[in-house]
Amino acid sequence: MGIEKITEQILADAKDDARRIFDKGRYDSRIIERQADHQIKIMQTEAEERGVHDANTLKKRKDSVAQLEGRKLRLGAKQEVISKSFDLALEKLSSMEEEAYLNLLEKVMNETGMEKGEILLNKKDRNSVGQKLVERVNKKGTNFTLSEEVISAKGGFLLRDGAVEVNSTLETMVNAVKEAVTPEVVKVLFN
Repeated sequence: MGIEKITEQILADAKDDARRIFDKGRYDSRIIERQADHQIKIMQTEAEERGVHDANTLKKRKDSVAQLEGRKLRLGAKQEVISKSFDLALEKLSSMEEEAYLNLLEKVMNETGMEKGEILLNKKDRNSVGQKLVERVNKKGTNFTLSEEVISAKGGFLLRDGAVEVNSTLETMVNAVKEAVTPEVVKVLFN
């Protein structure tokens, strides 16, 4: 066997080895490609599922926030209506007929337990019913005077005897019953 035959045999063996190595590499790369494709599909599926889950979670959160905001707006609107109801009650009290208004003021003054002092009214009441109120309450043996000083109120009065003051303005009277009657107002307005 000559050198040429040996060289040919070595080259042939080397080509066979190279072909086997190349074929094995191609085979191995196909397997790796398939595994990568499979892994990509799994990752895509997981990402899609996570995306759907995250989107649903986000939607639920946004729905909850929207419902909460809606409840806040409804509550705010109800509170505004309730507040306007009390404002309207205050307006009605301040625009009562003179005789009914005098009766109310006299009754409230008697309930204070005070027997002397000065009566402070708003400007309108001072001019219209002030003197009549003093005359009415003093018929029962009390000693009240009408103050020159006026108060800033829708109606009602302030009694002052030295350092003692009794605030019986209409605003104070309405606020005093507000908490107690609000549940009833809510029933009437929103049932």
